[in-house]
Amino acid sequence: MSLQSILDLLERLLHLHMELMELAKKKTEVVKAGDVDTLSSILAAERKQIRKIEKAEKERQHEMAAWFAANQCQDQDHTVTTILSLVKSGEEKEKLVELTTLLTKSMTELKQQEQLNYMLIQQSLQFVQFSLNVMNPSIQSMNYGTTENQTRSVKQSLFDSKV
Repeated sequence: MSLQSILDLLERLLHLHMELMELAKKKTEVVKAGDVDTLSSILAAERKQIRKIEKAEKERQHEMAAWFAANQCQDQDHTVTTILSLVKSGEEKEKLVELTTLLTKSMTELKQQEQLNYMLIQQSLQFVQFSLNVMNPSIQSMNYGTTENQTRSVKQSLFDSKV
């Protein structure tokens, strides 16, 4: 197994993560606009993109296991860091470091964007809940006073008998 197949899969994963990042940015704008129909289509596209990423990740894990088997390194962890310590050639090693760094950066940005989306959606849900509470008040708030005031007013008569 050559290191080039792992590099190709890392490039593919990076590309897929960038596409997912674009969808996350679109989702942010759609949530801000409040367009539920477009949000549904973006969520469906995100699910498809995540399935592609999962498939590519499984292929990467398979290629990594094959590379370790071909290089008689079965007892070591199958990680990119381990490959970096074992690879001697400069060009492939540099490319591997570059792709790993870009992929990590992309995942971090994606996580931040999704946290922003989560907060925006939570804020929207809080606003909807507040609006529903304002439009549909509780039974207690429909009464204009407490029951104590109502009983006191019943006890009073029109004429003051003490006078």
